[in-house]
Parts: sequence; structure tokens; C-alpha cells
Amino acid sequence: MIARRPFAVAVLSAAALTGAAATALAHSEVESTSPRAGGTATTAVTKVTVTFSGPMRTGTIRVTGPGGAVVSRGRGGRDPRNVNRLTVALKGGLKAGSYKASWTSEAADGHDQRGSFRFKLRAR
Repeated sequence: MIARRPFAVAVLSAAALTGAAATALAHSEVESTSPRAGGTATTAVTKVTVTFSGPMRTGTIRVTGPGGAVVSRGRGGRDPRNVNRLTVALKGGLKAGSYKASWTSEAADGHDQRGSFRFKLRAR
């Protein structure tokens, strides 16, 4: 029975390490956007956010509107109130139409990601 104990400890240790490795390899995924991807909001929108399943080190969001005009103020970045969220302020006087938000992020695990989503704005 004593000979089995080191084997059992080794098996349990390997299982624990495998589970920890799988957790470490899990990347943050987009959980939600605001405005909602594919959705419609009013021209009163003042910011765009992308919320992830885990913390972000850094990131940017660039929003373009009708005719390709950039409507975001600056590059945006990690929300100081929520490390899982990127946010960017929008310029005032937005027009109704189709908009595209393009984002880049570096997750806490070092994984770089990029993506985009579209939404529409309608007059208030």
C-alpha cells in the first residue's frame, strides 16, 4: 500500500496541473457590447463599450460613422471602473445611420485580440 501512495500523489498532481494549464490557456471572450452588436440605439449615445469575460491590460476602440468619418474621441482604453471593459467616448451631434466599432485588446494573460461590430443609430 505504501508503494501506491507516491503513484496516487503523482496522478493527482498531474491532474491538478492539467486543470491549471487549461485555465491559464482560456482567453477572454467578448461578453457584451454597448450599443449591442447588430442593434439600434438613439443618436444620444455618448460612449461605446466592449465587455470581456476577463481582465484587460490595454485596448482601444475606434468608431466610424456614415461615410467613414471617425466619431470616437481619442483611442479609448480600459474602463477605470471595470478592468473587464474597454470604453471610448463619442463626439456629439451624431447622425442617424450605420456605425462600426473596431477594437483591439491585450488580455491579462497576454493574448492579443481584435474585432469589430456594427450598430445603427436612429434619431431621438
